[in-house]
Amino acid sequence: MIVRCSACKTRYLIDPAALGETGRQVRCTNCGHVWHQSPSADAPAAPRPADSAVPSAPAPLKRPPEWAGWAAAGLFVIAALAGLALARNAIVDSWPGTVSIYDAVGLPIQAPQAQGLRIVDVQSERVQDGDRIILLVRGAVENTTAKGRRLPGLRAVLADETGTELHQWPVAALLRVLDGGQSTAFESWLEDPPEGAAQLSVDFVTDDQG
Repeated sequence: MIVRCSACKTRYLIDPAALGETGRQVRCTNCGHVWHQSPSADAPAAPRPADSAVPSAPAPLKRPPEWAGWAAAGLFVIAALAGLALARNAIVDSWPGTVSIYDAVGLPIQAPQAQGLRIVDVQSERVQDGDRIILLVRGAVENTTAKGRRLPGLRAVLADETGTELHQWPVAALLRVLDGGQSTAFESWLEDPPEGAAQLSVDFVTDDQG
């Protein structure tokens, strides 16, 4: 049986048995018009609201707004940056050169261990500068491994003849990262060293030293 929408003239082939003996409401899937269709009538009856016997076409899927894609991308970037921040110590240990990047953004890095690094050629000299005495300290740090290493901090320590510490101060090396087998120099000075200072040492400052 062929029926036709009275609104848009779209035709449909349906089984008369689907209309029953008294007919039923049908809906045009093309324009949405609803009417009562009798099994033997040639023309549709006046439309009245009801459920459609002919399935309506599904509504088109709405595309997500453009901002949703940008928001998802932003969340991904934030998660990635958080991971880089939380894992920064492990990342710097594997790629020592990245320490400068974390320095630039103000993220502190745990002090590295000193294994494979060696302090050599420590020298000191007292220089008279008018009424002042200047203690000059020089030396070098060697990377004895084949891998790149990040340098811990350095400190110079003055002690008396019994080994009692009198004074300490930080010492800066020229390089913070050493390639395998590379070395770097350090130099520092102290104005008016304490009386009784008889021993000088330079060592690493790492987190395991508290």
